[in-house]
Amino acid sequence: MNFNISAISLALSLLAFSCKNAPEGSEKKQSEKNGATFTMAETNEIGTLYPLSITSQAEGLITSQIHEGLVKLNPKTLEPVSGIAQKWEVSNDGKLITFHLKKGVHFQDDKCYPNGTGPELTSKDVKYTFELLCTKSETNLQFESTLKDRLAGANEFHDKSAKSISGFKIIDDYSFSLTLSRPSLSFLKILANPTMAIVNETAVKAYGKDLKNGAGAFIYDASSTKEKIVLIKNPNYYGTDSAGCALPYLDTVVVKILPSIEEGLSLFENQQLDLINTLPSLRVKDVVEKNLQEFISHPPKSLLQREPEMISQFYIFNTKQAPYDNQNVRKAINYAIDRNKLVDNVLKGQAIGPAIYGITPNTFKDYDITQINGYDLDVKKAKQLLSDAGFPGGIGFPEMKILINSGSSRNSSVAVEIQKQLKENLNINVIFEALPNVQKYDLQMHGKSDVYRDGWVADYASPEAFLSLFVGDAVPKEMYAASFPNTARYQNAKYDECFKKGRDFNSKDSSYHYFLMAEQLLINDAVVIPLWYEGSYRLMTNKVKGLSLNAMHYYDLTKVYKEKK
Repeated sequence: MNFNISAISLALSLLAFSCKNAPEGSEKKQSEKNGATFTMAETNEIGTLYPLSITSQAEGLITSQIHEGLVKLNPKTLEPVSGIAQKWEVSNDGKLITFHLKKGVHFQDDKCYPNGTGPELTSKDVKYTFELLCTKSETNLQFESTLKDRLAGANEFHDKSAKSISGFKIIDDYSFSLTLSRPSLSFLKILANPTMAIVNETAVKAYGKDLKNGAGAFIYDASSTKEKIVLIKNPNYYGTDSAGCALPYLDTVVVKILPSIEEGLSLFENQQLDLINTLPSLRVKDVVEKNLQEFISHPPKSLLQREPEMISQFYIFNTKQAPYDNQNVRKAINYAIDRNKLVDNVLKGQAIGPAIYGITPNTFKDYDITQINGYDLDVKKAKQLLSDAGFPGGIGFPEMKILINSGSSRNSSVAVEIQKQLKENLNINVIFEALPNVQKYDLQMHGKSDVYRDGWVADYASPEAFLSLFVGDAVPKEMYAASFPNTARYQNAKYDECFKKGRDFNSKDSSYHYFLMAEQLLINDAVVIPLWYEGSYRLMTNKVKGLSLNAMHYYDLTKVYKEKK
């Protein structure tokens, strides 16, 4: 008799992971997948987990497990799916969106609430969050990239010419509407960003920037330190799986903050990590050869993944600081760098390719970055441009200081190579300083150096996520006032015009047309030094199930579990 092996396997897996009866006092069924600890590593220090203040991918990763927004992203497709909002309707003109919240969503229990019980999340909490995002304050870094010019009345509320946001209307406790200034292809994706997580007024007033209480699947544990963030299962999380079992499955999530990615690899090899996002470039070949049998065994013990990512690496000029306020200087430096040498000799091929076009990676369908005329090595042109700027042969050019973030030998190796190339090709002396990312980025926002190492992970799947970094209409006049996200302090009215046309068109073809125009202006003005497009290797133990690795490093851990022996 022939048996359908796949069908039997499926049936067995369903039996193995069916729901158990709910424990006494609990209304939700519990899954056989429950339990275990998932451990991963980051090299960037965590400065804050307050949604309105986060500035790094690592902060966003942790924040999105504690908090939750109206929508999430499907980790496989990176398209918006239901979060706190059960459903939504969009008007024919694309400007009115009516949201309906899920009932029974509660904020995590905390001592700041009466009796310590987290209240139910309603439309009033959404209204409070949106008003908070539109309030000018030192802790709110997100208005520019979220609601400005998008939600009707947001700008007026921000500049205090209006007492309410005209585009936000509460219908009832579980329904509200948003009126957009114009249709937007990216608005729903922006709502999925952890910076737009829904927060509670009582908790914000109690903790301010130290807020760590949300409506997400995991609770920030008091045992956390600077070196290790610990998250524990939220027993009151609203989510359930397709069988009606309570989510999340994991009991604990541990994010280790390590001094280097090399240490992360060592911990992974000693089975103390489940996931490492980036392999040290000098170790890739060694790791593959050493663990080849693990990769090709059936089933494999470890999974090695490499794919183009929505990440690009670049240096940023402080365009308000002499002599980098001179476009010819910035162009000269761009032409003097051999990006192919960086990729081949320093990164050892751990990149999709040298960034000889713009700063947007080639991961967005129909956005052809090869149309952008960028920079490749041309020493003769570089020397002429530097001479035109008043520094023939590099004579009289001041020492150039670059700030890089510590935690990766790759950053230092790249800086050393650029230091060498600029000395050889332009006679420019370069020094660099490695600092923890929180400290480095604070100096960067306040214009306290000449050049900054930077990189960007897309907040949402669109070129807009990269180009929004350089809109200039909110750059402060004061030299050392905080400027975010435009830390280059770049101002070009034509760039802003093209970017906003691209942002506001409801047709992808037209939108991309103007984004390409904006990016070409950015590159013509040599505001950044594009270096390479990311293509990191990632290692994950095969015990981990339900985790989709994607080009945006977007992780939803609610359905992740570990295989039980």
